[in-house]
Amino acid sequence: MIIKNQILELKRELGNKIIIPAHHYEDPQIVEVSEFVGDSYKLAVDCAKTDAEFIVFCGVYFMAEAADILSQSNQKVIMPNLSAGCPMADQINRKQAEKAVKLIQKRTPKQIAPVVYMNSYADIKSFCGKQDGSVCTSSNASEIIDYYLKQDKAVFFTPDFNLGINTAHKLGLADNEIVKVEQDMEINDSYDPAKVKMYIWDGFCHVHKVFTVQNIIELRSQYENIKIIVHPECDRGVVNNSDISGSTQKIYNEIKNSPAGSVWGVGTEYNFVKRIADEFPDKTILPLKKSICHNMAKITSEKLLTSLGSINAHIKEGLELKNVVSVDEEDKENAARALNKMIEIVES
Repeated sequence: MIIKNQILELKRELGNKIIIPAHHYEDPQIVEVSEFVGDSYKLAVDCAKTDAEFIVFCGVYFMAEAADILSQSNQKVIMPNLSAGCPMADQINRKQAEKAVKLIQKRTPKQIAPVVYMNSYADIKSFCGKQDGSVCTSSNASEIIDYYLKQDKAVFFTPDFNLGINTAHKLGLADNEIVKVEQDMEINDSYDPAKVKMYIWDGFCHVHKVFTVQNIIELRSQYENIKIIVHPECDRGVVNNSDISGSTQKIYNEIKNSPAGSVWGVGTEYNFVKRIADEFPDKTILPLKKSICHNMAKITSEKLLTSLGSINAHIKEGLELKNVVSVDEEDKENAARALNKMIEIVES
């Protein structure tokens, strides 16, 4: 409570100079003092609309990079803990993406459209923008991919295989129209390249890989009227055996708008599940399994307070800002193209 009061006092002192966005997976104490909360897409859009001089981003590193990419020239993005990364985003870099696209291009007569999941670093977003591709999120992946498929392009999707394969099947693609690209660059050659519509990188989110069909079976056996809702980063079998799959924001909205007394089994990050269970006590909200994003947990109230103190000292005494997230200008320009392409496709 003491730290929370210190944060609130500094927020009052700094006024409209700062804004604190927080991802849904953050600790409830962080969410409580933030200006807006959401999934990666909502945060990217909301950050792009703010005029605050300092964006104190409570999430993982690729999200803070996205905020910097879409920020105005006078804005600075501060992150309470720069070590809060993303293991899935670590599974591909620009050189790997370039090599994969070259290998795919040798196999297909189609033009390749790279689509990169928001859960990726700026170098991959930049590569994507340079190739006239787009970023996507779990909430709009089907719209983005369908946009390119309708142009008869072959989509190279990275880095999350589960989101890619689940979206492909949602769009009605057959198994012979989908090819996995292994991280060692091995690509299955037993297909007709003229028919392939999606090449999907073999990355994964460790938080969502832990859920199993057995978890669903066990909850259904305990609660007769339970609804299962999961994130599309889960394995295909888990998604197929759930009632609903969707982004973190969709999960939040579905449960929020459900009737009192409803029972939910949720397949996503545990801190988020726990928070919405506390927020909606008129419903029974259960995790499929306890799975925590330890990188999100690196953003603590203590570190947020330190960041706010750094900003205050910078303004008052001219001291150097700590934990600034700054994307290289060339990468910023190309990544912004990919991010803005996503917004253009979705909002049109």
